[in-house]
Amino acid sequence: MPELLFAILSLVITVVFYFITRYVVNVKLQDLQGSDKLLGMILIFITLGEMVYLGTTFGLFTLALEMITSIGAAAVVVGIATQNQLKNTISGISIFLSSQINVGDTIEFDYIKCNITGLHLTKITAITEDGIRVIIPNHKFSEEMIQIHPRNPNLIKENNGGSKVIPRTK
Repeated sequence: MPELLFAILSLVITVVFYFITRYVVNVKLQDLQGSDKLLGMILIFITLGEMVYLGTTFGLFTLALEMITSIGAAAVVVGIATQNQLKNTISGISIFLSSQINVGDTIEFDYIKCNITGLHLTKITAITEDGIRVIIPNHKFSEEMIQIHPRNPNLIKENNGGSKVIPRTK
């Protein structure tokens, strides 16, 4: 009987945790395109965690040890296969939360100069002066040197603990 009580309590905590996570993602990342995919991934991880807890609590895994081993091996393969997507997703959230790069800014990297048209969860879309559309993976912004020319060249935002606006000097 106490196992059933703990299982019900665990389900309630899981549902509350999901709704809190959903609220945080919807409020803090509402303007980020693709944040619904992030919420879906979080829901999958929460559900899998709850299934593992309930399975161990009620002894369901003692009968399916081979299946668990196969799932673990598949998870490693999926993790390796989605490594770049996860890297781009984390970089995209970092880019979105910092105010250093915005839509409309001009960036220059790898001898390409382009205007940012969209910030997405895994990529940034831009367009060159020739009208060529460029899709840049978000991890490039954390791994390579990129020159950023803000829309308003007279002001540069400094983001070290606060959002202080400093006049640009030449």
